[in-house]
Amino acid sequence: MKKITTSRGEFNIRTYGDSNKPPVILVHGWPQTGYCWHHAAAYLSDFYMIAPDLRGMGDSNRELDIQWYAKDEMARDMFAIADELGLEQFHLGGHDWGGAIVQEMAFLHPERIKKLVIINMIIINNIVGRKKAEEVLIPYEFRSSWYQFFMSIKHFPEALLAGKEDIWVRFFSRGISNPIPEDAIQEYIRCYKIPNSITTASNIYRTVQKDRARWKNYEGKKINIPTKIIHGVLDPVIIKEYIAGVEDCFSQVETTLLKGGHFIVDEQPKEVGNAITEFLNS
Repeated sequence: MKKITTSRGEFNIRTYGDSNKPPVILVHGWPQTGYCWHHAAAYLSDFYMIAPDLRGMGDSNRELDIQWYAKDEMARDMFAIADELGLEQFHLGGHDWGGAIVQEMAFLHPERIKKLVIINMIIINNIVGRKKAEEVLIPYEFRSSWYQFFMSIKHFPEALLAGKEDIWVRFFSRGISNPIPEDAIQEYIRCYKIPNSITTASNIYRTVQKDRARWKNYEGKKINIPTKIIHGVLDPVIIKEYIAGVEDCFSQVETTLLKGGHFIVDEQPKEVGNAITEFLNS
């Protein structure tokens, strides 16, 4: 791990492998850190792997101003990290909120991204998939997404979760196909206990309405980057219906389905790492 200072603040990054190999930036989701890629790194040895901690998560900056947590702003953070590392072009992948952030990056500066990987996240320009998912989720009132509504409430998560971060993180860190490694869970808990983390993590959800309004501008537009979608089909939140219709959202896309849950990177690091490697090398 090391801290780097960029034009947009201080960020923590983890790097794996030989810096002379092709770079790939991999972006984590909630409630994780860049450590979520640690066990997959062994299967990505063909590349120089960079795993940043997002703003407000891991050991990166805990900026409290909510405006910085809109996903296009968090996308600009990732470009700032790439700039500081001297990377003009790179492969890019993201899981969960990282998956939304890398899509924002693809719309902002597609010329900088060689290939794109999206793991267990909605496709932000996909009208068809969203409608199909809503047909399944609306009758259940999006029950599996309860925590997203909870975290969006001003001051409430801070009042209820302070001192209970270990219970909160561990509740979500449950694998479906395989257990999430204990070392990863401990790292996520450690970082959630850093002061202001409950607020900054919640800010990722408190900006969702702003994100969705912006994503409407992407509807009907294609991402013109070769893309791989990896999806753990047992995910109860980002259900498999969300990836219906993706062929209309990308100029070139392929999909790998894995029998696992939302945290598929933690659950199946070998399968995810091998799928990414095969795609980036193709």
